[in-house]
Amino acid sequence: MMNIAAQIPPRARKVVELGASRERAGEAFLRIQPQAEYYGVVAEAGELREAASCLPHAFCFTPENLDFEALGLYEVDVLIIRGRFLQNLTAERLKKWARVLKPEGQLLLEVPNPAYIRPLLAQLAGKGQLSAGGYGVSEIRQMLKEAGLSTLLVQGSYDLEQDRELINSAENQALLQGLQGLLRKQGWEAAKDRDPWLAWFFFRAVKKPPAEEDKLLIQVVIGEDIVTSRVRIYEPHDFLVTEPGVSAMSITRDRYQGVDEMAAKFPRKVFIRQRLSYDTAEQAFATVESLREKGYLILGEMDDNPSAFLRAYPEIDALSYLATHAIQVSTEPLAEVLRAYNPWVKVFENQLKELPEKRSYGEERLKKLAAGEDYVTFFFGALNRTEEWQDVMPVIRGAIGKYGARLRFKVLSDRGFFDALPTEHKEYIGTKDMYGGQFVPYAMYQEALHSSDISFLPLRDNRFNRTKSDLKFIESAGHGAVVIASPTVYEASVREGQTGFIYRSPEEFRACLELLVENRERRLETARAAYEYVKRERLLADHYLERLAWYREMVSRREELDAAMMKRLKEWQEKYPEALNRNGEVKA
Repeated sequence: MMNIAAQIPPRARKVVELGASRERAGEAFLRIQPQAEYYGVVAEAGELREAASCLPHAFCFTPENLDFEALGLYEVDVLIIRGRFLQNLTAERLKKWARVLKPEGQLLLEVPNPAYIRPLLAQLAGKGQLSAGGYGVSEIRQMLKEAGLSTLLVQGSYDLEQDRELINSAENQALLQGLQGLLRKQGWEAAKDRDPWLAWFFFRAVKKPPAEEDKLLIQVVIGEDIVTSRVRIYEPHDFLVTEPGVSAMSITRDRYQGVDEMAAKFPRKVFIRQRLSYDTAEQAFATVESLREKGYLILGEMDDNPSAFLRAYPEIDALSYLATHAIQVSTEPLAEVLRAYNPWVKVFENQLKELPEKRSYGEERLKKLAAGEDYVTFFFGALNRTEEWQDVMPVIRGAIGKYGARLRFKVLSDRGFFDALPTEHKEYIGTKDMYGGQFVPYAMYQEALHSSDISFLPLRDNRFNRTKSDLKFIESAGHGAVVIASPTVYEASVREGQTGFIYRSPEEFRACLELLVENRERRLETARAAYEYVKRERLLADHYLERLAWYREMVSRREELDAAMMKRLKEWQEKYPEALNRNGEVKA
């Protein structure tokens, strides 16, 4: 089934799901937006207990006797219709139900496809029954129109990845074409659709569609696709596309072949270069000229100090920031660095896409005691931090000698740190066949954090580190691991002694570590406070609309920004006239 929770606009504060599913969409959405009120309605009394077990509000009504007034439901942000509530659906019923929506509210439908490929092929093989029930795309579109709603999106989904193989296999192509023709003759609405063999169709509809001039396309070329692209691009854009009129698409630089032709359909469009440098001045000027001709707002996206990426010709590296209308960054110190190149810099702090499941420390403690164990797990997972931990390693070794098996370790990325620990009670997270053991899937990183008690965040005070973000703190806090962190970066967001601990010397590090190992109540109290801080202030659902508002503002000021950019480039040409005549690639 479609991941409905991912389709709900995260800004929604009141959501009603008719046909509350066993996939627990409400439970998943409440991790994205904990401030929301989520109401689940089921049609069968036997389903009510399960719905009530994972939702704060659960009710039982059939489609025929559903009464929103009896539930006291008005001014709803999102109404979801699925399951039994799709049976005998009519435009009249849709119109009646849609009355509870706010003027800017959204109606979401998840409709099973009666022409789904698997039961069709099973029927042909004599292994199943074919049912002509259900609705096709054009039929649902017409119902929505008659109900006074505008369809913004129709998206098909596969039930299994193997469905794609069935549909695309050469041996099935002729069979499926013939079958589609046969179903059309029999009047199957679904067989008229462009891609009729999908498992599900998802619809997003609104009372008032966005004006054509307000539609916005966001296109991104990804320069770094292992670590930063997730939090800086993919997750924010997953949220942005739930807003009416917003489309987003991303592609890695090795696959980029130029601006997609769909861009012509959008009067307002943004082109983002994520962590990309130009190889030559000619390339920079040609890119700018091409994007300007097509009417793009050109943005740079950066989350690290550019001093780390300087190559043979710093003046050409500077074009990454000069040859953009504006730049978005992750921290204010980094913004200050880049304003030396371009005054139009906006800070979007890193946030968590969803609130991790709350730790149940009491149960964890009981499990440890039942196994005859009572230990504290110390987590360290960061790249290029060898210099950062050298001064406290003697303290860590001393703690190992003092606490023995009571102190255990989980280490990610830094094999040197792992090898320096004189204990058998340690685990290295990662395998050599995955980027040499330096990177792991994000889910594995989260799992390691979620099963740890202490998270070590060392950063030396230098120009590069000062521009870094506090992402590792909010990830640790979300997963219930108390941080022992350096003051660089982290003292600005960690409330010392309340949501974490800051150390400024090996002696202070020793005091923090011993306190957290020996004082369980203080450790849990700190972890809970940090978790509440993330829930209250550091979830992306409460911040992503700031990004959309800035994009719209910058697009509206494109003429002004364009004049300023061209002035910067003219000044650069006058200062470095020989740079445009260099041949070949700039080497690092």
